[in-house]
Amino acid sequence: MRCITNHQNFVKCEIALPLSKSIINRLLVINRLSGGSPVSGMISDSSDTVVMQQLIEEIAIKSINTETVTEINVGNAGTVMRFLTGLLAVTPGKWFITGTERMQQRPVKALTEALQSMGADLTFKNVSGYPPVYINGNPDLKGGVVQLNAGISSQFISALMMLGPNLKGGIVIELQGDIISASYIRMTQALMQKAGADVSFAGNKLIIKERNYKGFDFASILEPDWSAAAFWYQVAVFTPDAHIVLKELHNESVQGDSVLPVIYANLGINSAFTEDGLLLTKSGQPAVREFNFDFTDCPDLAQAVIVTCAAMGIKGHFTGLKTLRVKETDRIEALRNELTKLGYGVDVVDDEIFLSGILFTNKHDHTPVVVKCYDDHRMAMSFATLAILRDDICIEEPEVVKKSYPGFWSDMAEAGFVLE
Repeated sequence: MRCITNHQNFVKCEIALPLSKSIINRLLVINRLSGGSPVSGMISDSSDTVVMQQLIEEIAIKSINTETVTEINVGNAGTVMRFLTGLLAVTPGKWFITGTERMQQRPVKALTEALQSMGADLTFKNVSGYPPVYINGNPDLKGGVVQLNAGISSQFISALMMLGPNLKGGIVIELQGDIISASYIRMTQALMQKAGADVSFAGNKLIIKERNYKGFDFASILEPDWSAAAFWYQVAVFTPDAHIVLKELHNESVQGDSVLPVIYANLGINSAFTEDGLLLTKSGQPAVREFNFDFTDCPDLAQAVIVTCAAMGIKGHFTGLKTLRVKETDRIEALRNELTKLGYGVDVVDDEIFLSGILFTNKHDHTPVVVKCYDDHRMAMSFATLAILRDDICIEEPEVVKKSYPGFWSDMAEAGFVLE
């Protein structure tokens, strides 16, 4: 457990955000599919990217032996599970992909059904549609026209997309239903194109032609993680005066979470791009009294934004949260539980969150309130910033931040937070 305090009226700091794990994980898969050499040295110390890099190196080695079943354990890394399920379907060998107990509760049915419709050899060990999965890899897998439910996870779509150039005849992916997290589909498209792929995305159809990937320069494509910037926007909102530089974060980005400046302009924050990166300061305009937002395109920002609004007494209605049910935890229920525990007015109807706009008054009795993280990195970071406004914030599982932002606590200390 880690208890946090911050009694400053002014914060001035320069923060080097972690690299985007969404970009890194896609590039690692594309590099493997292109036949590129394993990337030397760890690109990032975020646990998700470490796991992805290590497992892809293991897959490269074990694919030589096509007779022995190789276990690939992704732990609690959902992105790794989805992307590697696709990759293993076209990789010579016999594979058994599994993960933690929570991972085995997270569905992969939409992806595996699409792969099976193309002729992939996949079977489930326990419950159909959920890990663990046995896979007999086929490097000669054919593409064709595939239908895929687009309302569960964009990572299923990205996993199929990245296979496209390597499939016989390429692939046409027809997206069924409402498309969620389309920004991540566009990210995958942009990264594939940087590696020479021919990808078109219009309406509900993705067309990817058979074409060999070409080599690409990792370093030139990497970007700091925009989703990690959300927690520093929270700090800027909560602190009476702020001067926060997020180093090397720029306006031109393939990340959908780069919508943060637009969101937080409503909450009183000015975002200015400079030679050094992104400068966050107070805009001089008061935050809106009511804020409604659809997170369909940027669900990873939901926790930080909703916690910000709750803490500022802003009434809100938030939609586009369906995918939060199948993340590291059920993030909708986690938000309701912990915001309610802290005294904020929150209600959940189906997959929508409503804030009453009731402003919590700090009791200053120093009685700690322990925020549960549910093994979810974004829960820990979203709630930690409340220490600026309150003196009772304790985070139950501080170590979970290593999944995406291992340096979060040291950066918080640099910004003046006291961690006990």
